[in-house]
This record gives sequence, structure tokens and C-alpha cells, in this order.
Amino acid sequence: MKLPLNIDVQQILLHMLNFVILFAVLYFLLYKPIKKFIDAREAEYKQQADEAAKKLKEADEALESVDQRTAEKEEDAKRRMAEAARSAQEQYDQKISDAEAEAEKIISDARAEAESIRKKALEQSAADISELAAESVEKAVLSSAAEAFETFLASVEKENANE
Repeated sequence: MKLPLNIDVQQILLHMLNFVILFAVLYFLLYKPIKKFIDAREAEYKQQADEAAKKLKEADEALESVDQRTAEKEEDAKRRMAEAARSAQEQYDQKISDAEAEAEKIISDARAEAESIRKKALEQSAADISELAAESVEKAVLSSAAEAFETFLASVEKENANE
């Protein structure tokens, strides 16, 4: 059967059949394996993305945990530093008060010793003054007695000489 313009229907049908066969062969030989490969690749990428998201989430959780522990450690360190500063201040205050008490004791002991030395010096001075006074009186009495005796002797001698 010949159509106008030299078109053969049998040829068109054969070409269509060839096209369908080519399409079926290409579908089974190329499309299915390529589709299977693309689906596998897509699943692999999805799995990698899921794993990356999971690891990112774990990393975020670990970072948050580390941040929390760091904050706790910093707070603990601040607390310990404050406690150490307070303890050091208490020790400092205790040492200062002990030193002041010891200084007061030393001053008190020194004052007591000075008072004792002063009393001993006064007693010694009084004894020395008494001794000096006694010596002075004795010398005065002796010198006076000696002078009186000498005067008596001189007058006796004058009387003896006048007689």
C-alpha cells in the first residue's frame, strides 16, 4: 500500500516496531540499571547525610556537655579560690591577732620587768642613801667627836700651861 508522497505504512510500522524494541531493550539494559544505581547512590547519600546529622547532633551534645562541665569546673574553681582567699584571710587575721597578743604580752612583761627593776633601783638607792647618810653621820659624829676631843685636849693643855 502506497500513500501519497511515497509513504509506506509498512515501513512506518516497522520503524515503530524497531523503536518499541529499541525502547524496551534500552529500558531493560540501561534504564533499570541506571535507575537502580541512582537509587542506590541516593540511598547512600541519604545514609551519609543521616549519619552526618547524627554525628553533628552527637558533637553538639558533646560540646554542650563539655561547656556545662567547663562552666561547673569554672564555678568550682571560683568557689575554691574564694574559699582559699577566705581561709588565707582568716589565717592572716589569726596571725595578726596572735602577733598583737604576743606583742602585748611582751610589752606587759617588759613593763613589769621595768617596774621591778625600778623598784629594785629605788630600794638599792634607798639603801645606798641610808648607808651614805649613816656614813655621813658617822663621819660627822667622829669628826665632831675628834674635834671636841681635840678642843678638850687643847683646853686642858692651856689650863695646864696656865697653871
